[in-house]
Amino acid sequence: MDNPYNSGPGKGSSVLGPTLKFKGELRADEDLLIRGKIEGSIQHSSNLKIGKEGSIKAEVNAEYIEVHGEVDGNLTGSKSVVVRDSANVAGNIYSPTVSLHEGAKFNGSIDMSGNAKPASKAPEKPAAKDVKAEAAKADEPEKPEASNEDKPAKKSKSGRKQSADAA
Repeated sequence: MDNPYNSGPGKGSSVLGPTLKFKGELRADEDLLIRGKIEGSIQHSSNLKIGKEGSIKAEVNAEYIEVHGEVDGNLTGSKSVVVRDSANVAGNIYSPTVSLHEGAKFNGSIDMSGNAKPASKAPEKPAAKDVKAEAAKADEPEKPEASNEDKPAKKSKSGRKQSADAA
């Protein structure tokens, strides 16, 4: 990947400085250099560079991603992800092309299958919903079943008790 951060004609670029702190969803279509702190998610359709001062705690999606700083979250690059020697990445990387430079700190897995979708996200949400739904279903049927069973059982038990008491 030759320097993708050189802007072509008509293509703008932005820098988020080292004193910037941002929480939320960041979306951009121009080349972007992040030197500040971002928390949340980043949706980017162009070149994204995380500078040495950059600290990201987010799910990152971009065409090209180059990391020099810290990232805590998954990186999804539709074209390429480069993790430089000064980088510290804790998360999975999804991209058809991945470069890990010697000296980089990386804790996660790499998926170069071209799917570019974090596999860990899809199962987590339905599993949490399923657990809640199962808990709700478990509570609801037990109460009606218990009350339906209790009513006939009480009648028969009370009948038996009365006959047992009488005997």
